[in-house]
Amino acid sequence: MFSTNSDFTPIFSNPDFHAFQKPPGMETVSQDGGRELVAAARLALGEPGLEAVHRLDRDTSGAQLLGRTREGLDGLTALFRRREIGKTYLALCLGAPRNRTGTVNRNLSEWSGGRRPVRVLKQGGLEASTSYRVLARGTGPDGLPVGLVAFSPHQGRTHQIRVHAAALGTPILGDDQYGDRPANRVARDGLGVTRQMLHSWRLEFSWKGTPVRVEAPPYPDLGAAISQIFGADAAGLAADDR
Repeated sequence: MFSTNSDFTPIFSNPDFHAFQKPPGMETVSQDGGRELVAAARLALGEPGLEAVHRLDRDTSGAQLLGRTREGLDGLTALFRRREIGKTYLALCLGAPRNRTGTVNRNLSEWSGGRRPVRVLKQGGLEASTSYRVLARGTGPDGLPVGLVAFSPHQGRTHQIRVHAAALGTPILGDDQYGDRPANRVARDGLGVTRQMLHSWRLEFSWKGTPVRVEAPPYPDLGAAISQIFGADAAGLAADDR
């Protein structure tokens, strides 16, 4: 269930695009010469024309699309722009929303770069809505309440899921920018959490008339934390939500 694909073997391929499992700690495209998924994938596959269709935060793992052809890059970019790609993320949160399902409708400020946070706005700003489904509730070390939550953002705002999870009162564990730092310390010491526990899990869309579903298994650090909290069979908690 839990996979790294550290050799940069695609988790899905067709003639127009690849999907990869992006590791945490790696930029999709680096602005400062750091570790970069696009460069690593180009080298590993011998495809110098690969380009990023979208981007994930550096510490977010999971499904990442790279265009192989101009048609693939432009076509998938257009699907994202028209919001015709379904996106589902897995997250370990501090607690879980009271309702099993729901939608957060909270406008956000524009991200201005660096460590400056995105804020929830009462008026103006960028429209942002995120649906969620609670997959499991459990207890971590030192009585830490933990929820396994699937989030589906309807837009692609910077830090959207992280800010909306915090707005629900259930911030993502390991997120020191928008989360609860004392809880993050407990999660670090007891669960080995060293980054925000957010994972790009599924991408669903139609490509040239054919339904496509890309699924990236939880990255090993997230998978280990899930198993520790919810039991040895926890791999099925995520897999069963279909």
